[in-house]
Order: sequence, then structure tokens, then C-alpha cells
Amino acid sequence: MNGEKACHYFTNGYLCAESVLLAIAEATDMENPCIPAVATAFCSGTSRTKGVCGALQGAILAISLTHGRNSPEQNIADCYSLVQKLTDHFNERNESINCFDITTCDLSTTQGQKYFQENRVKQNKCLPIVEEITDFTINLLHNKA
Repeated sequence: MNGEKACHYFTNGYLCAESVLLAIAEATDMENPCIPAVATAFCSGTSRTKGVCGALQGAILAISLTHGRNSPEQNIADCYSLVQKLTDHFNERNESINCFDITTCDLSTTQGQKYFQENRVKQNKCLPIVEEITDFTINLLHNKA
């Protein structure tokens, strides 16, 4: 259900990281005026640099917002452990955490963006990832909380 909400955001104008973060924030009653703006630069493989998948980064941001530190004295163990579990899961399912490897699109080029559109990469690859990683992260957070 929450993954479906992320897909709704993604098909209605928000990008991958923004959509995942918005849906997780709603599901966990997280309120922060920086959501979804804090996720924007992480979309499209870190701002079209062929970097880490934005959906994964949106989920990592949600974990950091719920388990991150607010002072140097706080422990990082829970936050890091959750991100490691999330990243391992993502990598196992997608054989990479990298947007370019997953989509085979160089989104920094017009040709790559055209390929993305014409081959329905968003619908065929990205939406299923957005849905699954949102649900997985919410379960991960609920089991940890």
C-alpha cells in the first residue's frame, strides 16, 4: 500500500527519491518541512551523474531522518545498520545500487533521456523498484522502532 503511494507520487510529477521519501514519511508520521526538497538532488542517479539509484537514496534519507544523529554524542550504530541492511537488500534484488547499471540510461544526455522515455524505463524498471524499496524500508523501520 505504501509502495503504491510512492508510485502515485512518482507518476504524478515527483521524482524517484522524492516519491520514496514522501511515502515513507507519510507511513511513519514523519513531519519535516525539508521533505521532499531534501531528496531532489538524489533523484535520477544523483542529479543525472550515473550515481546511486534515487529510490534507494530516498529510502536512506528516511532512515537518516528517523535514526540519524542530532548531536555528536549520539550513536550511529542503528542508522548505519539499517542502511547496510537496506543497501544489501537493494543490491541483491537489482544486482547494483547504481542508476546507470539498472536503467542502462545516461540521463545526463538527450539520447539517454530519449531512451528512458521511448523504452518506458520508468514504468518497467523504476516504478517496481520505487514500490518495493518503499515497502521494504517501512517494514525495516517498523521492525527496528
